[in-house]
Amino acid sequence: MRKKWLLLGVCLPLSLLCGRELFVSPSGSDKNPGSAKAPFKTIAFAASKAMPGDTVKIGPGIYREEITVKNSGKKNAPITFAGTRGKDGKWLSIIESPGITLSKWGKAPEIGPDVWKTKVAKNPLLVMMDGKMIAKINNNTMNLPRWKNIPTDLIQTHFMSKFGPGCKRLPGMDFFILSKDATFKHVYFHNVKSPFWPLVNYVLCGWKDGYLYLRFVNGDSPEKHTFTASYGNGVSMRNVSYLNFRDLFLRGSRTQFLVSGKTSHITIENCLMMHGGYRVRIESSASFVTVRNNTMTCGFTIGDYFKHRDASDPRGGLIYTIFKYLIGNSRSDDVGVYCKGGDVLIEDNVIFQGLIGIDAIGPRVIVRHNVLYGLSSVGLCTGATTIGRFYENLVMECGIPLRIHNLRHERVKREEYHYRNIFMQGPDGGGFIFVHCESFKTPADRMNFEGRVYKKNPPDPVDPGKFYIYHNTFWGGGNLNATFDVRGLSRRFRGPLPFHFINNVAKDSPRYYGKAHDVLTGNLLYKTMELVKKEKRLDPTVPQKNRVLSLKESGKLWRSGKKSSGMAAVALASDPRFECAVDISKPYTFNGKKYDALPGFEKGYFKGKAPFPGALQKNESDELFRKLYDKCHKAMTMIKNLK
Repeated sequence: MRKKWLLLGVCLPLSLLCGRELFVSPSGSDKNPGSAKAPFKTIAFAASKAMPGDTVKIGPGIYREEITVKNSGKKNAPITFAGTRGKDGKWLSIIESPGITLSKWGKAPEIGPDVWKTKVAKNPLLVMMDGKMIAKINNNTMNLPRWKNIPTDLIQTHFMSKFGPGCKRLPGMDFFILSKDATFKHVYFHNVKSPFWPLVNYVLCGWKDGYLYLRFVNGDSPEKHTFTASYGNGVSMRNVSYLNFRDLFLRGSRTQFLVSGKTSHITIENCLMMHGGYRVRIESSASFVTVRNNTMTCGFTIGDYFKHRDASDPRGGLIYTIFKYLIGNSRSDDVGVYCKGGDVLIEDNVIFQGLIGIDAIGPRVIVRHNVLYGLSSVGLCTGATTIGRFYENLVMECGIPLRIHNLRHERVKREEYHYRNIFMQGPDGGGFIFVHCESFKTPADRMNFEGRVYKKNPPDPVDPGKFYIYHNTFWGGGNLNATFDVRGLSRRFRGPLPFHFINNVAKDSPRYYGKAHDVLTGNLLYKTMELVKKEKRLDPTVPQKNRVLSLKESGKLWRSGKKSSGMAAVALASDPRFECAVDISKPYTFNGKKYDALPGFEKGYFKGKAPFPGALQKNESDELFRKLYDKCHKAMTMIKNLK
C-alpha cells in the first residue's frame, strides 16, 4: 500500500502524446473549425470535440457557461484544458457560472428604508457584487413569517434556532430593517458585542417570491455596482477519465470543479477558484484525482473578518456563525477541497478565507505542502472513512486547525498519519485538535448510552481506527487551551482512545492524561504562563514520559536569528536537552508494549543521541514552511488587488 501511495503523485502525466490544439475565444464562433485564426466561442463546444491527446487552449476573456466534460482522454493521451496567463501570472481565462446581470433596481419601501429590489424569477445560488460574493440569506430563513418587534441586539438564537415549531430565528425580511447600530454577540465567542453590519460589509441580500432584495446600510445605491446572480457549477465531469485542467480562473459558481461518478485520473492545477460552496468537490465514486498548486478562497467581500476564534477579536467566530447559519442552512457547506474519493493527492495549494479548508474523508488520500490560513471553522477535517497521510502542511489561524470528525461513527477501517505539520495560532487563539465523537447510531448503542457515557462497555465491534500524530509543531494559542485533550472522551468510553501523540512540540497543560491515549510520549511541552505550573496535574506520569519545560526554559525554546519572512520562529534552538523524542523510524516500546515504526521518517533522519521533537530536526532549515508562508501572503495580496 505504501508503494501505491508514493506512486500516486507521478501517475498523472500532463501530456505524453501530442494531439491537436483546439482554440477558444469569446470573439469566436462554434461554427468555426477551432483553429488559432478561427477559434470556437465556448469551452463546452470545444470539450465536445476534444479527443484523447488534444489540448483545448482557452484565450483571455470571460466565459459565462457551465461546462460538462463528457469525453475522456487515455492513459498516455489525456485531454488538457489550458487557460491563458499574463506576464505577471494573472489569470486571464475566466469561467463564470451561467447567470444574469441584475439591473432595473427599484426602492422597496414596503420592506424598509435603504432596501432595493429587482425581479429575479429563480432563486440564485449566489450573488456577486463587483466580482466578489456578498452575504445572501438562506431560503429557509427568508420564508419565516415576519416579527412585529425587531431586536436591536442579536444573539445566537436569532441565527441558530432550528427551523420548525418554536423557531426563534430572526426572519430573513427582518434582517433588512435592522438598525444601523445593531450588534451581535454569541456565548461561544465570549458574549462580546460586535457591530453586525460590518460583518457583512454593510450589504445583505435575499430572494423571496420572484424578487431579490438588497440592503445597503450605508446608503449606497446598486446602480454604482455590478451585480451578478449565478445558478450553475463551473466544470462538471462524470464517468470520464484522463483529463487535465490548468491555468483557469473559476468564479461565481456553486461548485467550481465537480468530480462525480466513476471519474478517474483527473488533474486540476495552477487554477484560481473563488466563491460558492465548494471550490473542488470529489465524490466517493471518483478516484485518482490530483489537486495541485491552486489558489482557493470563498472571495467574500470582507476578507479581514475570516480569522481564528479569538478572545481579543471575536469577529472570526461571528463571521463563522453568520456564514454557517445566515448564509448557509446550519451546515458547514463552504469548503476548499471536499474529498470523499479514493487515491486523491492534494498538494501545494493555498486555501484561505471560508469555513473549511480541506475536508478529506476518503480512503488513501495524501495531503501535503498546503497552506490553510484563516478558515473560520476548520483548517483540515477528517471523517469516518479517512485513510490518509497528512504532512508538511502549514495551518495558520483557523477556528479549529485539525478536526478529527465522526470518531466511532461507522464500523469501517480508519487510519490517519499526521506528521511534520506546523500549526500556528495567534496568542489568544483557540486550541489545535478537536475530536468529534458519534457512537450511538444503532438502537443497541443508544440504549447503552446515557448522560454522554456508556452504562456498560462500549459496543463491540466498534473500531474507531488508529490515529498517529507525531513530529508536529504547535505554536501559540490561548494560554488555557490544551493542544490535544481527549480525557473526556476516554471517560465516556471507559478506556484509552486510539491516539498516538508522539514527538510533538506543544503547550503544556494539566489536562494531558496519559491514560486517555494509546501512546503519549516523546513530546516537548512548553509553558506560556505561570498558571500552568501552579495548577495540579491530572496525570503525574506525563512529565516522566515527555520533556516538560519550565516557564523560564520555555522562553528560550525557539531558534533565534534573522527571519526571512513575517512568520514567527518555528525551529527549536539547538539545545541538547531537546533531544528527547522517540526514534519512530524503528519499532518502539511504550508501557511495555511494542509498536511498529511509523511512516515518513527513514533510518538516520536525526543526528545526536535522540531525535528532536516537532516538525524540524536539530539545525534543520525551516525554508519549506517559510516558502509556504510567503506563497500564501502573495496569494492574499493578489486577491485583495483583484479587479
